[in-house]
Parts: sequence; structure tokens; C-alpha cells
Amino acid sequence: MKKVFAILILFSFGLAAYAQGSLQFNQVLLVTAASGQLTVPANKVWKITSQGISGGVWYENWTSSTVNWSITNPNPCSGATSGSSSVRYLNKRSCSTSNNLLIINGIKSKMGANGPIWLPAATTLSISTTPCVNTLSPDMPANTPYYVQDYTSSTTYYYECAGSINAGVVPNSILASVIEFNIVP
Repeated sequence: MKKVFAILILFSFGLAAYAQGSLQFNQVLLVTAASGQLTVPANKVWKITSQGISGGVWYENWTSSTVNWSITNPNPCSGATSGSSSVRYLNKRSCSTSNNLLIINGIKSKMGANGPIWLPAATTLSISTTPCVNTLSPDMPANTPYYVQDYTSSTTYYYECAGSINAGVVPNSILASVIEFNIVP
């Protein structure tokens, strides 16, 4: 039994001596769809540690109505507590991320609860996204009050006066956090 144990220890030391190197932290990269296709450099490895949403919200027309401003319901743009305005009612929604994908060597991958993804040298990484679109018609000019039915977290309703909201494409991407390591022989 002692001989078997001694042989196992010697064998373990032999494997440890054959190790191919160690990893040394180099930098952190933040990757989005705008980063284009990236390639892991020679003598480096990447570890994709997490991803999040780097997108926006989109608006659609709901209806319109005349609103009477009062002390309890002042105009959000001017602060007026009397008078009335025709106000557009808008639905506000988060951009869908269901079609946002990591593409690794041409293979589409959704990062899930399976932990980090390691990429060896010469591996390509890009992000594919599906933009969302503001469907307002016409555009909402600046300093115009509007009423929002907000679905971005929980459904809430409020009057707002923000900058202009234009119809068209809204940025929508994955934000991937990547740690780059040097391979040290």
C-alpha cells in the first residue's frame, strides 16, 4: 500500500511539472455590438464573465386626450396649474433582448447560468443584436407634455416633459465583460 501511495505522489509531481504555463491578468474589455468582430490575440485567453443589456426603451402611440392642468396635476413642461392641452399618450417599453446573441467562431450562443465562457487564442467573438424601433408618428417635439404608460419595470403612469422623442431605430445590445489573460510559460 505504501508503494502504491508513493507511486501516486511521484506521478502527481510529474504531471505538475508538465504544466503548460499559468495565466496573468492583462486587461478588462467591455464588448458590445459596436465593437465589431474581435479576435483573441496569440498567447492570450479571454474569459467572458458576464453580460448585461446595453439597450434602451422604445415608444409607441397609444391615444391622445385633452388634459386640464391643476394644482394637483400641473403641466410638466411649464408648471402651469390652469388651462388645458392636447396630450399624447405613449406606451414605453424596454427593448427586447431575446435575439441578442454572442457569436463565437460563427456559432450563436446565449450566455446563461452555466458560468463563464473561456476563449483560446485565435477565437473570434462578435455580438448580434436586433434593434427595436420607436413607432411614434409624428415625432414628439421637445418641451411637449405627454402621458406615459411605462412597462419598463412595473406598469406605472405619469406625465412627462423630456427632450424630443424621434421615430426610428433605438440602440439595443449586449454588454459583455471580458477578462484578458496573458499565457505565461
